[in-house]
Amino acid sequence: MGSIDGVQEAEIRQIPAPDEWTVAQLLAHIAEIEYFWMEKAVLITKGDDPNITRSDVENDRRTAAVVEHADDSLDELVKSLAFANESAVVTVGEIAASDLPKLGHRGENNPMTVQGVIEFLAKHMEAHALQITESRRLISQS
Repeated sequence: MGSIDGVQEAEIRQIPAPDEWTVAQLLAHIAEIEYFWMEKAVLITKGDDPNITRSDVENDRRTAAVVEHADDSLDELVKSLAFANESAVVTVGEIAASDLPKLGHRGENNPMTVQGVIEFLAKHMEAHALQITESRRLISQS
């Protein structure tokens, strides 16, 4: 949330550089990944080494979420993030500590624990927050 502090509505729709997502697209993506990865963490708790790699259908849903919500207002995007954050916190709180070391995998030879999924999500969100900060810097320079 700090990466969008003071952001203006018009700013979230500007393309910061060729082939880069707008701030609005990044916010839509961040909300989507919170639900996606929390679902995968829960899936690991319920299965025996499930594959948690995104399927083609899940990739299509990710793209659709970004496209469908990139035109949402800043207020709507912030609310979506707040709901996604709250949902993720609730989901993490419902995962038993004894389930944190359970294994799933992403593709071949890439094991990932429930705890690893949660940590991956946190790092992924942090990387996008930095991307938003950099996008805003580029926009302000143009």
